[in-house]
Amino acid sequence: MMKKTCLAFAVAVCAIPQTAAAHDVWLTISQAEDGCRAIVNYGHPNDRPPALVDKIVDFAALTGKERVDLLGGLSHKQTPAAIIVESRVFDDCGHSLVAVSYDNGFWLKAPSGSYHNATVRSVPDAQDSLWSVKFAKAISGPGAPWGTVVGTLFEVVPLSDPAAAKPGDSLRVRVLFQGKPLAGIAVERTDGVTPVKEDDIPRFTTDSDGVASVPIVGTGLHLLAIDYKVSPSATPGLAKMDLYNTTLTFTVGQGN
Repeated sequence: MMKKTCLAFAVAVCAIPQTAAAHDVWLTISQAEDGCRAIVNYGHPNDRPPALVDKIVDFAALTGKERVDLLGGLSHKQTPAAIIVESRVFDDCGHSLVAVSYDNGFWLKAPSGSYHNATVRSVPDAQDSLWSVKFAKAISGPGAPWGTVVGTLFEVVPLSDPAAAKPGDSLRVRVLFQGKPLAGIAVERTDGVTPVKEDDIPRFTTDSDGVASVPIVGTGLHLLAIDYKVSPSATPGLAKMDLYNTTLTFTVGQGN
């Protein structure tokens, strides 16, 4: 799920793509003995730095009945691919919408060419600088509240149930920034696993209503990702720009 070489949706990425700021955050769901867990993944397929618990500022599962807070009980777990963050077990994992907000902090490129998780207050002559914040949603299966607008700064909202999609269909999604449709932005589609060269990532542009039509080309996990940069930053004393990232994951062909 991420960019450049990976999974995602993206506008022009910022001028410091080597930093952790350019990576994506995306969610997957794993089965547990008495329910399921939400997994926070970070990076892209061939570049997987650790996901970090202390960067997660909001984490919840929405069912048809309630909102389950997942901030408590988060833990790191080493997998063959990367260090991920795992939530506590929660019920109704086949019928939930899970959402996370991940503040990746401030990043800059120093005059020496090195990259730092810092603000321009520390390096006033930085070549480039930004604040990086990431949002992710995952739909666990049929019956999930897939159309819910969770209200994060940047999100993707399906206009039909992704769990009902089949190869050959197109899924229409709306991209919202600060609650308003975002036109003319590229939605990237990957499987979240296979490394892909940036130029080979399929991209679908939103119309004037913020809607993009994304072809469904196979079964399995689908990752949609978008980057959006705003300049000047809302905190110009700390960075030159703000870089927002949002992703949506869902599985096609998982049955009812």
